[in-house]
Amino acid sequence: MRTDQFVMKYSYGPHTLSVKANGGSVLVEKAVGTDWVTADTFATDGAWRLDLGNSPTRFTPKGGAAYEVAK
Repeated sequence: MRTDQFVMKYSYGPHTLSVKANGGSVLVEKAVGTDWVTADTFATDGAWRLDLGNSPTRFTPKGGAAYEVAK
């Protein structure tokens, strides 16, 4: 599982986000022009289906959280 920030430049189709919160959270942001807009924050252990569209997506773990993104 990742504990670093990761930018998925092209995210066609659905993906699965798995989170091990460890008391922290994973922030999911979408690129809008030159800005990043928060799409969701995940602060509990689990797995979620994300339909990310075509714009870049940034995943940022905070407070000890770890995550994995899979197609």
